[in-house]
Amino acid sequence: MLDTDRADLEALVDRYLEEKRALNWSPRTIESYRSHLRVFTRYLAAETDVDGITTVTPAVLRRYQAFLYQWTDPHGRGRSLATQGARLSAVRSFLRDLVRTEVLAHDPSSTLALPRRRQTLPRVILSKREMARLLRAPDVTTPLGCRDRAVIEVLYATGMRNAELRGLQISDVDLVSGVAQVLDGKRGKSRVVPLGRPAALAIRDYLTSARPPASRGQGTEAATENILFLSKTGRPLQALGVIEPLRRHARRARLRKPVTPHTLRHCCATHMLQGRADLRHIQALLGHGSIATTQIYTHVEVTDLKAVHRRCHPRERAARPR
Repeated sequence: MLDTDRADLEALVDRYLEEKRALNWSPRTIESYRSHLRVFTRYLAAETDVDGITTVTPAVLRRYQAFLYQWTDPHGRGRSLATQGARLSAVRSFLRDLVRTEVLAHDPSSTLALPRRRQTLPRVILSKREMARLLRAPDVTTPLGCRDRAVIEVLYATGMRNAELRGLQISDVDLVSGVAQVLDGKRGKSRVVPLGRPAALAIRDYLTSARPPASRGQGTEAATENILFLSKTGRPLQALGVIEPLRRHARRARLRKPVTPHTLRHCCATHMLQGRADLRHIQALLGHGSIATTQIYTHVEVTDLKAVHRRCHPRERAARPR
């Protein structure tokens, strides 16, 4: 592909993403699509002889799908099915949009099938006792410990995702009512979630005595000033800024399980289900688009179901020693 052809293709991608920005797609979703489409354009330039988007055929897309499946990094690790599916889905959306805007006469991705993903159970669930140990691990006499305690309380109380927590603004949290607004959730969806008293108190303690002044510099102070959880230097947290403290506190609590923000999301849903929360309420709390996604947590009911079965089934009762 000539440099001019590649520049034309990248200009089409930029226009597509600009239109999505005008349609109020979330910045995180737009950057994700940009990343996926960058992989596609680089593949076309390096691995094919196409000379523009109009010469992309179904056969080219099938070879791209095979490329995604076979790719490995220097350590021999391949892309997950979720990543492969996201990359292909972005390409399909882009090509369909080019048909809509009459850049293409037909959609070469119309016969492209996305890889099927199995619905897997959460790999790690902390018990309620383990969760209590994790909550006690941060040293709340220090500013960072106070922040981390509030972070853990919020993740466990609300089931927020890592990015949702990092995007929380002070104005999104109502400590009097005990609720928080998630304004930029997955796929741009918003929701209101209950914090509960312990999380609200932990946030109040953090805001009162531990939150550092927002960092001044690089023109970011306006965007940073209202961010709820900040680093020790007053900057917005990065993903690892939430993950690493969790790992450290898990070690301090002597937990033998890997703990991530998503672990606490699973714990929130699982423990609520064990407490007999309705599945629809858990769906609303987690921001799942489909109840089918929430249903993966019903596996925890098996433990309780077995106890009921032993107590109530006539065959089990007949088998007990007299």
